[in-house]
Formats: sequence, C-alpha cells, structure tokens
Amino acid sequence: MVQGRTGKDGGDSLKRIRQLTAPLSAVFLIVIAGFAFTQLQARTEYPPPILDPEFNLWVSSPELGGMKPMVWELEYQKSAGDQISLQEVVAGDKKALRIQIFQDGADENFTYVRLGQVVDGARVRALFDEEVGITVLPQGSCACSGPASGPSGLFEIETNDGTHTLDFLFADTTAKIGVSPTHRTILLQTTAGEWTHHLIDLAEQYENAQWKSPDRISLSIIFGVPGSAGGWHGEYVHGFSVTKRTTNSLGQQDEIAASLRVTGSRGTLPEIDLCPTLSLETQLSLIKPPCISTSSPSQRFNL
Repeated sequence: MVQGRTGKDGGDSLKRIRQLTAPLSAVFLIVIAGFAFTQLQARTEYPPPILDPEFNLWVSSPELGGMKPMVWELEYQKSAGDQISLQEVVAGDKKALRIQIFQDGADENFTYVRLGQVVDGARVRALFDEEVGITVLPQGSCACSGPASGPSGLFEIETNDGTHTLDFLFADTTAKIGVSPTHRTILLQTTAGEWTHHLIDLAEQYENAQWKSPDRISLSIIFGVPGSAGGWHGEYVHGFSVTKRTTNSLGQQDEIAASLRVTGSRGTLPEIDLCPTLSLETQLSLIKPPCISTSSPSQRFNL
C-alpha cells in the first residue's frame, strides 16, 4: 500500500505547488471574465427582437413537400391545383428566402403564404426603440399561362397587435398611405428586379396614428397571388435587421398622416384613401391602398 507524504517535506511541496498555481488560476479567471464581458457587451439583448432574421434555420415541411424556416410560423391558403414552395437560395450576391406560388388559374381564389412570429416583452420594446430594416427583391412579373387582368401579386410586411394593423406594401409606385382608426397601409417604393433596403420605424408610425405602444405584436411576411394570374410567381427576402434610428424627422408618408390629423380634411389630401370596407380589387390595387381592421388573410382576401 502506498502512503502519501505527510511530513515536513510533503508540506513544503504542497506549499510550493500552491504558490505556483495560484497566479495561473488568477490569470485564467481574468481571461474568462474578460471573454464573458466582451460577449455581453457585443450582445445588446437576448433573445433578439426578431428570431432567425435571415432564415438560417430550416426544418422539413411535410405539408409543403419540402422545407420551411423553423422559427417562423407558416400559414397558407391554396386551391387543389396551386403549389407553394419555400427555399433558401442565392439571388445575385445575397442569400435569400425565396417564396414561390404556382397559381393554376382554375378559379378566382386568392393563394397566399404568411410567415410570421410573435414579438413580446423586452423584444417588442427593443423593436420599438429602434428601426426595423428589411431587404427584398420583388419580381413583379411571372411566367404566366395567360394574361392577368390586374396586378400579379401582393407582397408586404405586416404588424398586428390585436387591434391595430400596419401593412408595408412593396410597390413600384409613388409612396402613399391609407389610413383608418385601426389600420394603416404604407406603400414602399420598390423596383422590381432590384434589391431594395427599407427602414421601418414602428414607434413613429404608432405615434403618428396616436396608438398606444403594444405589449406584443405579430410580425409577418405575406405574399399572395389572385386566381386571375396563372403561372409561377416568386419574391425574395434577404432578411431583417434591427438598428438604431438614423433620423428623428417625419418621412413623407408620416407628414401626410400628420397633416390629416391637423386639417381633418380629406379634400386637401388626395394621397389618402379612407375606405371602410375591403374588396379584393382594392387589396390588389397599388393606387388605393386597402383599409382593414383585421390581419386575417382569409378575411382580407375574401376567401
């Protein structure tokens, strides 16, 4: 049996070992603490306001027969002959989510896809303290099987807090804003076939509408195609970003909304469309944005 040294020589050896290892332990702890501090400084909040903002996480989707983004809730409506495809691709120089819809044109039903997530608590406060960026590549055309009788699709970002809805509609037309007490539609100037980056200030929109800041919202990407536009349609989303505000002044769209509150006159604001009801024709028109009080696509598209 081996016995440990407990005499004077053994005690001196232990003392020398402690003297040598103590400084190393202190240095190790300092390094670890410094690394942790750096990580915390680099990470402004956790979790981030928008989860998986660039669509890096994917899972199998049996209902689509392919894949879908993992943390984004999927909702869709289609007829028997329609198809929906979600893919991670490279378009130009950017990795992107591609949303594709095949509209068979057999009926007038609207086919749509919604990808959304709920933002609440500290995440929604962070979202309203800063600006939301979104980079998109609208196609604006398709390999259609026949002539379309109107706009070929609807492509937008929507926020909804259960009472108030903001729709940011990507359109190749002059920016306008449609308003109602519970809903606003803002047209974002976006050229088909080109990557475009937009900044959205939710706090400013709520302030201009005189809405109370919400405790939670749903944030969604919506792409829809009417039954009259048969063929394949596709849109691309590079991703979201959340950054510090770059401006404190009202933009063109918000100046219109502010003028509406001041004058109270519809006649002096030709850019404003106040509409109490929604029709499919109005929803797809890029000249007169829709005014709605619900975010349900089934109701919005008269399905």
